[in-house]
Amino acid sequence: MNKLSAFALGALALAAVTTSSPDLHAQSRYVPAPGRPVAAGDDASSIAYNPANLAFLPGAELRWTMAQAPSAVGTTNGHAFDLGLPFLGLATGLRVDLLDDPSDFAAAGGARQQWLRWGLAMNLGDSLALGTTFGWSYADSLSLDDQFGVTSGLTFRPATWLSAAAVARDWTTNADRRYDLGVALRPFWGRRLAELGLEASIHERTREVTPRATLGIDVPRVGRLRGEVSVRDLAQSPDLTAMVGLDLNLATFQAGGGAIFGGGDVGYYATAAIRSYREPGLPTPKRVARIRINSTPGVRNHVKLLRRLWRLAEDRSVDGVVLQLRAEPASSLAHAEEVGDAIRLLRASGKKVLCHLEDAGGRSLHVCSQADRIAMNPAGGLRFAGLSSQYMYYGGVLDKLGVRADFVRVAEHKLAAEQYTRKSSTEIGRQDHIDLLTQLEGIYMHDVGGGRKMPLSTLRQTIAKGPFIASEARGGGLVDVLAYDDEIDEFVEETMGGRARIVDDAAPSNAPTWWGSPSKIAVVYLSGDMVDGESQTIPLVGIRLAGSYTIAKALKRAREDSSVKAVVFRIETGGGSSLAADVILREAILTAKAKPFVVSMGTAAASGGYYAAVAGGPIFANRATITGSIGIFYGKVDLVGLLGKLGVGLEQFRTAPRADAESLYRPFTDDERRELGVKVKQFYDLFIARVADGRKMKPEDVDAVARGRVWTGQQALERKLVDHIGGLREALEFVRARAELPRDTELVEFPEDDDSALLALAKLAGIASVFPQAGAVPIVIPPALLDLARGLAPFMVYDGTKPLARLDLVGDVSFGGAPATVDDEL
Repeated sequence: MNKLSAFALGALALAAVTTSSPDLHAQSRYVPAPGRPVAAGDDASSIAYNPANLAFLPGAELRWTMAQAPSAVGTTNGHAFDLGLPFLGLATGLRVDLLDDPSDFAAAGGARQQWLRWGLAMNLGDSLALGTTFGWSYADSLSLDDQFGVTSGLTFRPATWLSAAAVARDWTTNADRRYDLGVALRPFWGRRLAELGLEASIHERTREVTPRATLGIDVPRVGRLRGEVSVRDLAQSPDLTAMVGLDLNLATFQAGGGAIFGGGDVGYYATAAIRSYREPGLPTPKRVARIRINSTPGVRNHVKLLRRLWRLAEDRSVDGVVLQLRAEPASSLAHAEEVGDAIRLLRASGKKVLCHLEDAGGRSLHVCSQADRIAMNPAGGLRFAGLSSQYMYYGGVLDKLGVRADFVRVAEHKLAAEQYTRKSSTEIGRQDHIDLLTQLEGIYMHDVGGGRKMPLSTLRQTIAKGPFIASEARGGGLVDVLAYDDEIDEFVEETMGGRARIVDDAAPSNAPTWWGSPSKIAVVYLSGDMVDGESQTIPLVGIRLAGSYTIAKALKRAREDSSVKAVVFRIETGGGSSLAADVILREAILTAKAKPFVVSMGTAAASGGYYAAVAGGPIFANRATITGSIGIFYGKVDLVGLLGKLGVGLEQFRTAPRADAESLYRPFTDDERRELGVKVKQFYDLFIARVADGRKMKPEDVDAVARGRVWTGQQALERKLVDHIGGLREALEFVRARAELPRDTELVEFPEDDDSALLALAKLAGIASVFPQAGAVPIVIPPALLDLARGLAPFMVYDGTKPLARLDLVGDVSFGGAPATVDDEL
């Protein structure tokens, strides 16, 4: 919470002190919240018993409480209504108490009293909260009317199993001020399964101490059992009172009640609440969750989609999932593998999974082949006839512009430099590109054939006839049925074998399982072209730049955060600056030494991306991940010819032969090119050494599988460049086991998503689409020119004086379908 908010809260409390009347003597009264300890019980009724706990309220809540206790208990009877609203670290709430206690008010002729309270609390991080409640009374009797009281509380949660609180009641009046001190304990590894509260109320004037103990136990698939015991007049004639009750939770609704015992008599209480969050309780009616994908998820939203599917797999109230795909569900084959794995996890958990397609491409077919059944709009189609790839070569266009690309590379398979110096590939490059496409096709055909239970030979023959209209796709066994949007419910019910409650999936807001700062797993993203400095975005050509400082700070933050117990380094890049890669690798090595650490490779973790991956922790890659490309190139462009065409004259002066060697206005000399070759070889040897050290290999063995060669994840495993085949799910399972963390450990993401304000405005205006590199591409640029613009972008991004460890640019590995627009706002 910022200092302004703290100041505002303090000012309100000060105003309360200065405006309260010193002669007010009546103690403020409220309807109790049975079974809720002063150090816990984070619901809206905390407005009355500890306003600091209001800051821990998980979501909006409207609550009613009624108590009718025996007169000997000393509890105020009546009805209370609470409304609590958390907002950006602050929480506020209103409470109305309608008191009904004739014995207490006999002196006032049986008059009734009402209290209006306003609570305000702030959260100072995960572990500390302050809160204050201001109360005003209303009554027909002058002795009960127009009273004012202030109650303030502080709650501190230094561990997931311990909460401590202190509350000062009516501290601005001359009434018998009361101070509550308490602790609450969660003995079962800090989980909310059981909670014991121990506290004492101390009356300032009488010095009377009232001890109180509470107990809360979660009853599986029911709710929460509550009890409490307190002793009044402990020093003279102890008077024991007790309560026992049960809360029933059904989705966002709670109802509860129980008995209150004291003085040989029995009373009762009841409560009910409607909340925007849920607590464990009664099973909700079975449902089929519907997920609609309107734009292809980008790097971060791909992970959000995976987590969404993983959550549904564990949700007992979900019988099935229907995916309505109006765009490709993945931006690459590697991402499609991970979504397909999540679908298989759903099915293994007993859920039916169905897909509905319209104008689909090959990645939709790949993902949905893992589902139980596939439906397609009768007017739709499957625009897929096999995989293809294309690579642009810019040597010709640069020649026409009068620009000369001057590069030196190490390793014959390091093809990135060729794209700027040639009009077509070398024979080595051509064979490498064909081999990569063949490897990806093998993965694709294996998954689709297995999912559709179709022999490989039959699948090849079928796909060769594409693209398909809907009826042809069904006839070829690629989809099961044809159904319009309005027939999806019938399709689902037919598959489920009866009537099904189909609802749009939304992530539920659950009450926290833990107090304070629970253990977390950090997912640190390295996504985009790697550059020196801070991360940034080139909005016009759809390139996100992963800055070495930004990623290094994210790794350092994860390492130094005591609540982060393990780190997954998620790499989604084809490389870039070799210096940036080394800076990032250093922080990754330090992190891997400090905490359980694992690398998860997404679409690509190649060249500089692979360099950053060899921090010593295990490496997970999807079979279709593009990795390897261990090599270096270095160079610049000579713009003299372009300047000449523009009529620009140029004169250069130097004090030494190489003083302007890196100038963009002349080529390298033969001597400079020889010296540059030496330096590039030194950088390559450093790259080899880093890999050899991180992978525990001999340098000559690394060089044998390096030489700039690109591998799929499956090939990399065979060459000991990665340790395991698996996606993000498997990487998380591995690191959880190594850190001995439970399955529900919270995930946090670093660095924060850094879309620029320009991109955000473009998205809001509806004029931008975000491509796989997670930048934005305004539609005013013709799609045919986008690959060309992006291919030439490195001349704007990289300083010609820096060595590069970068993958050659693939225009696209095409799976058919419309060009994928990628969005990071699921």
